[in-house]
Amino acid sequence: MQTFLQRFFFKKLARHLRRPAGWFGEKVGRKMNAANAFLYDTTLDIMQPGNNDRILEIGFGNGKFFDKIFTKAHDLQLTGIDFSEKMLREAQKNNTDSIVSGKLKLHYGSSDNLPFPDNHFDKVFCINVVYFWDPPLPHLQEIHRVLKPGGHFYSVIRSRKSIEQMPFSNYGFIKYEQDEWLTILTGCRYKAAGIKVIKEPEAKLKGKSYPVESWCFVAKKES
Repeated sequence: MQTFLQRFFFKKLARHLRRPAGWFGEKVGRKMNAANAFLYDTTLDIMQPGNNDRILEIGFGNGKFFDKIFTKAHDLQLTGIDFSEKMLREAQKNNTDSIVSGKLKLHYGSSDNLPFPDNHFDKVFCINVVYFWDPPLPHLQEIHRVLKPGGHFYSVIRSRKSIEQMPFSNYGFIKYEQDEWLTILTGCRYKAAGIKVIKEPEAKLKGKSYPVESWCFVAKKES
């Protein structure tokens, strides 16, 4: 059973995982880099960015992984949107050259109201973000709108069993089984194009280790 101080800490952590702010949010952003690095590499392997692709990342954090995407193909046009003003500022500092050159554009905002035209992106992806979409439908509808016909949406989430082990997930996280998220995707006019099971290294939090399994859902906007 959690003590008052433990509950206070995990509530605070959950709040900043959703929307990092201030000095604690900056620290959380760095922790998310370590926690998501394996997922990021695996997602890029699955996504296979192509030359001249327009790619949108939802929830880019402090933007430390954008350089990895640029190594995967030529003449990429990358765009990011994040719900945290703190993370936007951190990502701008971490990617000055790419922003100045025009190959990276960063926005502050929510994915249920995307400031982009219809049929604009070849690929959209997000990692450990969908837990905070309540409800998910407006976000998925907006992503569907901005995807080109034939474009793909990659959503990476941890299994309900994995995330329920982590005490911060009791505060504001929506958890999904594989079939639940797949049903939501297909109900929003996406065609399921594959599910990749990702066996991650163990997660560590306050001296404890947690075995983790994640999924990358690949969904297509039909032509």
